[in-house]
Amino acid sequence: MINIAKKKLPMPVMGLFVYLSYCAMSWYTMRGTMAYYGEQYGFGAWFANDVWAFFIGGIFPLIIYEVLTMFVFKTVTVKIGLKNDVASVRYGLCFAVIAANIVLFGLKFIYVAAPMYAGILNAILDPAVTFIFVGLYLWYAFSQNYVDKTVYRIVVSHVMGAFIAVYGVLAFISIIMTVGGVA
Repeated sequence: MINIAKKKLPMPVMGLFVYLSYCAMSWYTMRGTMAYYGEQYGFGAWFANDVWAFFIGGIFPLIIYEVLTMFVFKTVTVKIGLKNDVASVRYGLCFAVIAANIVLFGLKFIYVAAPMYAGILNAILDPAVTFIFVGLYLWYAFSQNYVDKTVYRIVVSHVMGAFIAVYGVLAFISIIMTVGGVA
């Protein structure tokens, strides 16, 4: 297998790629939101368009992702003390999230056929696809020995636990807003 953690791009560049992938993943949902608020509150056509929807759609998911990874990997580093190994896992996790977001971008064209179910589909597709990609990446990291096998359980439980908690809360909020008719 190819070890993706050997030749690394700088983390700010990876952050930019993660941001662009979140922009693509959130584009369809954000363009509907901006169209709704543009109509309700009289935003000009210069603001409520696809370009702004693309770039604004990735801001909040990126902030949540960065805070999540910062917190989780600082905790794991303190707990197991292997800074370079944890940095390799964090770097590879960026690739897993980028791949998941690209797949989600493609899957969200389902919304064209079923726009009324976008909220429910969003609550189901986002966590499912992300968990699959993150889980596959963590399995790959285990096979590449990114961290010592004795502490791998700690890394997996912290990373997957954080993703499950965040995506669980986001899915719950999305379902409540969709059922309540807010979104």
